[in-house]
Amino acid sequence: MLLQAADELQVIGLFDALRKKLSNAIKGFAHKEEEELEGSGSKQEEVAAADSPESKKEESALQREEPKKETMNGKKVEAAKNAKDAQHVVELGIATKIKSRFIGSVTLNEKEVDNFVDAIGKSMLESDVSYDTAAYFEQMLKNEVSGRKFSSNGIEEEMLGVVREALEKTLSETKGIDLLQFSKERVSQGMKPVKILFLGPNGTGKTTTIAKLAYMFKSSGIACVMAASDTFRAAAIEQTEFHANKIGVPVIKSTYGADPASIAFDAIAYAKAHGIDIVLIDSAGRQDTNKSLLKEMEKIVRVAKPDITLYVGESISGNAIAKQIMEFSKTIKIDGIILTKLDCDAKGGGAVSISHLTGIPILYFGTGESYDALVRYSPQFVVDSILPEPKAG
Repeated sequence: MLLQAADELQVIGLFDALRKKLSNAIKGFAHKEEEELEGSGSKQEEVAAADSPESKKEESALQREEPKKETMNGKKVEAAKNAKDAQHVVELGIATKIKSRFIGSVTLNEKEVDNFVDAIGKSMLESDVSYDTAAYFEQMLKNEVSGRKFSSNGIEEEMLGVVREALEKTLSETKGIDLLQFSKERVSQGMKPVKILFLGPNGTGKTTTIAKLAYMFKSSGIACVMAASDTFRAAAIEQTEFHANKIGVPVIKSTYGADPASIAFDAIAYAKAHGIDIVLIDSAGRQDTNKSLLKEMEKIVRVAKPDITLYVGESISGNAIAKQIMEFSKTIKIDGIILTKLDCDAKGGGAVSISHLTGIPILYFGTGESYDALVRYSPQFVVDSILPEPKAG
């Protein structure tokens, strides 16, 4: 079974830094607002007392005594003047901040909105969220917060809800396919084998990710074959074969230095001959600057004509992965992204940025070495992993 629930993953610290920083920013700002409201309430009581008939009598008495004390001590008595000035300052503060205990709600003024949004944006940047994504999110959050009424005794929970809404909207911009559902539909329509090509740099867990998907398909009753088309990296063929044997799926292979496109072609032919539903095609890991390997990849695409091309990259690469993906996509159309090693990424900000920067959806997160350590991506899952649900008011 693939992991699905966010609480299962919080145990291993996904998005830990981002979760802490955003939560602290919300709490800090909300508590400051609540303290100011407490202060405003007590000051209003002082003002009300100053306006009472008894207070006015005392003020008049002070004013009558003032000349006498000035003469005797050579100093002004400031009591009445200070009372009036205090009342004036409180009235200005209340008018500017538009806060009131009596109506039970708070509307943040422009400066307060900017301070709140800046605090959230800074927290995101410190957690490896890209500048462009953070700026986009800040504007969306500002639109959500401006002019919005918050309950004066529940500011933190309501702000938490607003930040969650804005974050989910940011993450929902790109919608990816449900790979399992897509494959089932194609197979049911007789459009098989479904060909899925994987690319990305070496060391990102690409071959292991292919094995995880093979396990997912087999567990769902969908037959697949693995094509060991990475004939460049030492031990790549043996690694693919090892995983295929453990899962119990066939593997098509050749020798090192063989044409990767021909191996993919043979795997497709094998699938057709044996009624196999899906062909999972590995490829040599490559950097976006390796032109010869990119040409080799272009040949695999021409020969295999993949239905889906997936980029596999490490979440711990931060926002550098977005640049790699954009460079790859200039040569080859990429349909989706799988981010691996999310369990090793304490900050998690890159996972929030990548789809926004590339325009390509994330489909899965890899969270460990086991074959079931694969989580289907959803904005709701990410939001729940980063921020808790607001408590019911």
